Amino acid sequence: MATVTPQSQAQVDANFEAQLKALQAAAAAEATARPAGNQVVWMRPDPGQSGWNGGLDDWDALAGPFDRSQANQTVVTATSDAQQPGVVGDVIAGTTQAHYMATLERSFRLRQLSRCRAAVHAAARKQGQGDDRGTFVQCGLEYVRGLVAQSKASS
Repeated sequence: MATVTPQSQAQVDANFEAQLKALQAAAAAEATARPAGNQVVWMRPDPGQSGWNGGLDDWDALAGPFDRSQANQTVVTATSDAQQPGVVGDVIAGTTQAHYMATLERSFRLRQLSRCRAAVHAAARKQGQGDDRGTFVQCGLEYVRGLVAQSKASS
């Protein structure tokens, strides 16, 4: 029986690279903005060719930027044919990329779409709105009081 020499099938998944580059760019931008006291823009995944339009309301299409089918296919290709086997590095590289992308997707969805996040933001808004220096008193009530005072002064 002839022996088969394993050949590496591994590749860096283009989507994996694009998403890590998006993370890198977001980190670099934050590293510059935060010390200067400027607004920090949250990382959003690169939609690439995924069909995702950037909207957070399209639950199914949101999976597109985190597609890991190519990384998974590397593992399948390396392990499915005994006559053309891959090497252990193929499995490690493929599963590492796939798991990394799955983690990115879960963390992005949690940050953007979780009820906990929405509740905390709502609580912060309510705290501001409930304060004497909040929007209802300062932008509503005090504005109208000022108008009334000006109206009475001019008559």
